[in-house]
Amino acid sequence: AEIALASKVGLVIDKEKIILQDVIKKVCELYKIDPYASISEGTLIITCRPNKAQEVVNRLNDKGIPASIVGEVVEEEKGTQYSENGKLHELVHPEVDPFWAAFGKAAAEVQST
Repeated sequence: AEIALASKVGLVIDKEKIILQDVIKKVCELYKIDPYASISEGTLIITCRPNKAQEVVNRLNDKGIPASIVGEVVEEEKGTQYSENGKLHELVHPEVDPFWAAFGKAAAEVQST
């Protein structure tokens, strides 16, 4: 949502196309974090011209970096949305990244052992 706001555009993201690495899934399950709400899980959204999108993905994949086309830039008036199970939902930026609370909890657990 930040990139859309800064660029004065809207976004439509297909949640099912977002690549979540297994280690991220496991850590998020362990600490009960929604990986789609955390901004600290090692993801990056790149925007580029539509006719260059597949080339960008291919080059990243060639370097061993998992990448996929997950959405499109739309008019600002359409806002930022994501699709899940065929339905559109408003994409709301979390006020607090749940990663940091989980990190603090994990650090406290390690110190107490």
